Amino acid sequence: MNNLFLDLGNQPIVNNLCSSKNESINITKYPLKAIYNSDLLINLNLEIPPDILYKEYFYRSSINIPYIKHCEDMFETIRHLKSEVIIDIGGNDGTLLNTFKRKFRILEGKNNLKRRYINVDASSSFYEVNKKSGIEFKNNFFNEYIDIPKADIITSTNVFQHTKDIDSFLKGISKFLDGIWILEFPYTLTTIETLQFDQFYHEHYYYWLLTPIEKLFDKYDLKIINISRNNSHGGSLRLWSTNKEKLNNKKSNQQVMNIIDQLKRKEANLNFSKFNENVKTFIKKSREFILSLDGETAFFGAAAKGCVFLNALQLNTDNMPKAFVIDDTPEKIGKFVPGTGFEIVSRNRLKRSSIKNIIILAHNFKDYIRDSLIQDSNYEGRIYIMIPEITEL
Repeated sequence: MNNLFLDLGNQPIVNNLCSSKNESINITKYPLKAIYNSDLLINLNLEIPPDILYKEYFYRSSINIPYIKHCEDMFETIRHLKSEVIIDIGGNDGTLLNTFKRKFRILEGKNNLKRRYINVDASSSFYEVNKKSGIEFKNNFFNEYIDIPKADIITSTNVFQHTKDIDSFLKGISKFLDGIWILEFPYTLTTIETLQFDQFYHEHYYYWLLTPIEKLFDKYDLKIINISRNNSHGGSLRLWSTNKEKLNNKKSNQQVMNIIDQLKRKEANLNFSKFNENVKTFIKKSREFILSLDGETAFFGAAAKGCVFLNALQLNTDNMPKAFVIDDTPEKIGKFVPGTGFEIVSRNRLKRSSIKNIIILAHNFKDYIRDSLIQDSNYEGRIYIMIPEITEL
């Protein structure tokens, strides 16, 4: 039996940025509703066809300085592993693999091994940038049928929740893995605890807890051998898993199982039925706060979660006619956030505007954005985040 988890009404496809204000305001919207069942599996009740979801994709991970640091930190955990072939699933412009390449060159010097770095990504727009950096690019959704070699290391960061055909994905992992799979995803336990409703959009079909993941892994003989939490994407889990018995360590596995059991107990005690009600209350409070601010207000971060936030609060050029959204991605400048009419501009707009308040929509990078606004853009107004609670930074 399926139960309502969250209903955000009709929302646009968040990453399909618009070419004009008129197109933005009149863009097609689709129901955005998540449901859950007795196995704690949470997913959307509507699947949008991939050709609509990924018609255009403007995000470039290489402009995200905190993410590069995140990749460097991940490298330190894998540097000792066998790594003749490394595959990154949904690797975007190759940032993670390029980081690994750079760090291996520093580590090994002239003894640098001839490794194969392979990026499997659904967007064809990343082909050239990967090719120029020496990364093999497979333009496809990851599944059991693609033409790739077995890998010593497979990484997938913030992509597992995008995958509707999860069985074919996991069959692919089992088929091509010859070592360690590092899976990282926004942890829905944290999402619930911190009311991060902006994690919900049409590209994210699943919202993962550990309980259903462990059942799926058992089905495909994947053993979790390491688990940790980090702050990526508002709070993520990182799982190491393997289908190789020789990589299992009974002592460390017992420690991992203790952590898994602890988290599963917390998941079992979650109040799923209250999440939608709590989000609705929070949305109303946040909207009233933003519209009551003295002086002109702008937003920072034309990311997917920002689009969800603005549309959920029904903020647009009707009630905020002078507002705009600042972003550092060159391809986004001059576009418009779907459903809002807000233009996406560069930081330079701050030099010729009277903005008194900036709301950071990419709240998971709040410290970096705040510091860069103050140090690089000489911004002297007020800076806020709205999630997990309304806070002036």
